[in-house]
Amino acid sequence: MGRQRSHSIEFKRQVAQEFIAGESLYALSKQHDISRQADSRLGSYEAKIARWSAWLAAKRSKSSS
Repeated sequence: MGRQRSHSIEFKRQVAQEFIAGESLYALSKQHDISRQADSRLGSYEAKIARWSAWLAAKRSKSSS
């Protein structure tokens, strides 16, 4: 059984962006040496990043007002 790895948010963002751009989950798992089980979470990473980005934009907007 393989060791579970932890990936940085930057790595997750990069892989999620590649998925959104049309790269297949199979190709991403091979290219980045990530498990097929991780493939199903790629979309959720992008959703979390989008929510965080929206929150940060709102916070910046409030502070500049």
